[in-house]
Amino acid sequence: MEIKKISIVGCGALGIMFASHMLKKLPHSQLQFIADRERITRYQNAEFYANGVRQAFNFVGPDVITQPSDLVIFAVKYNNLHDAIRIAKNHIDENTIILSFLNGISSEGIIGNTYNPEKIIYSMVAGMDATKAGYSVSFTKMGYVAFGSLGNNSLEDINKLSEFLDRVQIKYEIHEDIMKAIWWKFILNVGINQTSALLKSTYGMFQTSGYAENIMRMAMQEAYEISQRVSIGLNKEDLDNCVKIMKTLSPDGKTSMHQDIEAGRPTEVDMFAGSVIELGEKYNIPVPINTFLFNAIKALESRF
Repeated sequence: MEIKKISIVGCGALGIMFASHMLKKLPHSQLQFIADRERITRYQNAEFYANGVRQAFNFVGPDVITQPSDLVIFAVKYNNLHDAIRIAKNHIDENTIILSFLNGISSEGIIGNTYNPEKIIYSMVAGMDATKAGYSVSFTKMGYVAFGSLGNNSLEDINKLSEFLDRVQIKYEIHEDIMKAIWWKFILNVGINQTSALLKSTYGMFQTSGYAENIMRMAMQEAYEISQRVSIGLNKEDLDNCVKIMKTLSPDGKTSMHQDIEAGRPTEVDMFAGSVIELGEKYNIPVPINTFLFNAIKALESRF
């Protein structure tokens, strides 16, 4: 059976971008956002836009008893993951395929503590430049979805997901070593997300200022050294590719952490520098740049 019913948890930049694109190819009734009642009340009084086009999304609360979805996508911030897992309960059964579009290296494991790990297809998204202001999202690049099996997923589920992404025309890559891809994205975000949040800068600064790029590279290097200790299999060329990807993005685009700082929201620094610091202590690897970034961004957050 093909994927027909899709539920998304998280109405941020990624959720709106992907949902608006899917609805160009799917009946409106096949896609819905799951949200708590307080958020639904706000959303029903708001106007959503994707690249200037108004969107009409379906929203459903966590207490609604409904037919489980064929695919559930978690697209929330790391700080909201546990709440997202809880409110998705009525939409997930033993046949539901689960994707996490969260940054970092730990969300699938956390989701797997509640739902069947064999139905969680490890994935990451990269190459997009979505910027969110209020309920409006703008982007010039949608990027792509990378996914793969850790050996516990069925070939049927991998094929179902591939067929679905083909049908809604979302670019994807199937990786034999998906953890390598996830760590690559993690290292990229450790560099660009955190440095841009601290400097309050767009991608353009990193494309023109060697100083900004140097800070980004130093933060990435620390995460890269940890990846070598845990045998992820990345190399120096992978680090260079992180920088190359960043230089293809819109100069006016902003990372999610930069947008969080501007909006006065808590960032995902615990997931980035926090994870690097924790792993650095575990493997006795010095991480002074990420320690500085952690404290500097926490200081910015303390004003909110």
